[in-house]
Amino acid sequence: MSEPDVSQLLSVAEAIAIIDAVPVQPREIDVPLDLADGLRLAREIVADRDYPPFDKSLMDGYAVRCADVATTPVELRVAGEVAAGSSAARNLAAGEAIAIMTGAPLPGGADGVIPVEDAERVGGDRARIHRGTTPGRFIAKTGSDVRGGAVVLDKGTLLGPAQLAVAASVGAARVRAFARLHVAVLSTGDELVPFDQTPSGAQIRNSNSIMLASLLRRLGCGVTDFGNVRDDPKLVRDALEKAMRVDVLFVTGGMSMGQYDFVPRTLIELGAELKITKLRIKPGKPFVFATHGSPGSSMRYVFGLPGNPVSGFVCTVRLASRLLARLSGGIAHERLVDAKLANPLPANGPREFYQPVFLDSGTVTPLQWKSSADIYSLARANALLARPENEPALEAGANVRVIELP
Repeated sequence: MSEPDVSQLLSVAEAIAIIDAVPVQPREIDVPLDLADGLRLAREIVADRDYPPFDKSLMDGYAVRCADVATTPVELRVAGEVAAGSSAARNLAAGEAIAIMTGAPLPGGADGVIPVEDAERVGGDRARIHRGTTPGRFIAKTGSDVRGGAVVLDKGTLLGPAQLAVAASVGAARVRAFARLHVAVLSTGDELVPFDQTPSGAQIRNSNSIMLASLLRRLGCGVTDFGNVRDDPKLVRDALEKAMRVDVLFVTGGMSMGQYDFVPRTLIELGAELKITKLRIKPGKPFVFATHGSPGSSMRYVFGLPGNPVSGFVCTVRLASRLLARLSGGIAHERLVDAKLANPLPANGPREFYQPVFLDSGTVTPLQWKSSADIYSLARANALLARPENEPALEAGANVRVIELP
């Protein structure tokens, strides 16, 4: 069977539309906050009270009545001390100051704070104030950060360090979140041996699986590596049946139209629907996307990736990541950012091209493109330059679009 003409292949935009149209039903779980890192919220979080819950000092110094320090220097009697986590024993009276620490509640009667560097202790119970203050200065008013009942984290928020701190501050000890995706990686090919073995003859080490597993973890997934299966129809079928029990399966190799490319036909035999089989993309033309099962929680998804590692990497970043985001409770979005080209480039061909580049301060330096097997250039890249089909030659300084790598 001959290869189809490039013009007959799906465009990247058409493939994105197909992937984005597939129904998804992210799983929801209740999880302790300390185990929710990297998950997205399935339910918003609201403040349980005002924050701060009291008028709070923002400085170490003295709580005062501003009227008492309208003219300086002035000496005030130190009537006590209030530290963070405690409260003043009584209200502040005229002519008095109370030593106060950062984060401590303002004593009743006080309306200003004198920073410690603007005052000095005189004797045991007096403070000389060298510079006055105004009402509310160096004070965080009750509810100035957020009011009780206000939404502090929206549904769909990705929980990272700052978001976890917010949730902890309002007492969200358990949260409703979307479950972490369970994905699997399966490689195929007689030519592959595990990376910890020495190849013989025409064999090569399997670099695809460890690369994809790392990439998928950076995309928020839990990953199971099912290893490599030889180019044998029964072995391929058995491996696919086992691996397709996860949310999303990534299979590398065996996607073209050769004698030993068993994966697409086996997926069909297992009842999967092949929605995409080939793309006008470089690298990554022999790309497969399939679904298996009924829409909803029982549906499983399969991405068939080319055997060349850069192709599999590009297709995962550009295409598969969109589905992973939706299955994790997020939204599919374009990861493209604008940049300037450091060096000229020749005209692009008829396929959308994603070239490894190095992005620094908005300037893109293309790395030498040798082939879709050139993982050595990919290892030096931190972005992919996106070139449209049949784009003319580009001069240095041209505006380009890139995808920053996870």
